[in-house]
Amino acid sequence: THPREAFKNQKSTVTPPRARSAVAMDHAPGDWFQDSYALTSLALAPSTRSKLQRAGVHSARDVLRISGNSPSTLARECALTLDEANDALKAARFGGEGTALRGARSAAELLREERARWSVFTFCEALDDALGGGAASGEITELCGCPGIGKTQMAMQLSVSAQTPRAFGGLGGEAVYVDTEGSFTAERAMDMAEALAEHLGRCAKRCEDEDARREMEAALETCAPEAMLRGIHLFRCHEVTELLAVLETLGEFIAERPKVRLVVIDSVAFHFRQDFQDMALRTTILSKMTNRLMSIATTQQVAVVTVNQVTVKPQRDGSARLGPA
Repeated sequence: THPREAFKNQKSTVTPPRARSAVAMDHAPGDWFQDSYALTSLALAPSTRSKLQRAGVHSARDVLRISGNSPSTLARECALTLDEANDALKAARFGGEGTALRGARSAAELLREERARWSVFTFCEALDDALGGGAASGEITELCGCPGIGKTQMAMQLSVSAQTPRAFGGLGGEAVYVDTEGSFTAERAMDMAEALAEHLGRCAKRCEDEDARREMEAALETCAPEAMLRGIHLFRCHEVTELLAVLETLGEFIAERPKVRLVVIDSVAFHFRQDFQDMALRTTILSKMTNRLMSIATTQQVAVVTVNQVTVKPQRDGSARLGPA
């Protein structure tokens, strides 16, 4: 067969102009640019791009459509980690807007967000004042000190305080407690919960406003000590790999439990003092853990509290000082 005859017999795959116009009209006005951002043009790690391609994702529109703006959904559908899903969503949004500069925010907007943040109070007036009201949401608060100074007790107190009902000015939330040392004791947590319930009961009795007092009394029925213990989600990590695995899935865990207001890591460097000889690797992993916790604090709008020991750090002049481990 002559090549020209073969060409005539070949079915055309080119869309006629009228058909192309119909396809274009299926999209909302102004959405056409999302298809123009192919997956290969987005700023993604090669491994992330490869996973997305295997899942049938080819453009920024595909990323946004599959995810529904939920990183956990994108991670589940495309076999990504939560960090990879967050990176893919960020790249898709910036690509869809045409430029990363479109994501700029005003200082006034940031100030409003900072003023709208809430805090988990410690019930210690001096410490709350020093912290600006308590452990703030969207931030990492580090409790650092010598052994036996009361860091774990304060972390447990915060886990209970996070469940103070809104009628009393609290958050009415829950807490996630990641225990690496085995220092969390349910009996001590029960003591704190009972003390908090008694304190709230006295506050309700002293309230002079009749409507507010009835609201407080109704709230007391839902914050029994046993209920407060059920509001503390405990993860016991025996080694560093377990700790890293918990932090990897923690964002999705919190997303499924919107009442969580506090995350406690007690303690953040315990396994790294025991099992690591490579100091460079130790520093790298701790840095990535800090970035991961900061990401959880900002994206989930929770307060993150880390407990840390102190160590002696030699100085150039021959002296030594105490610093975080």
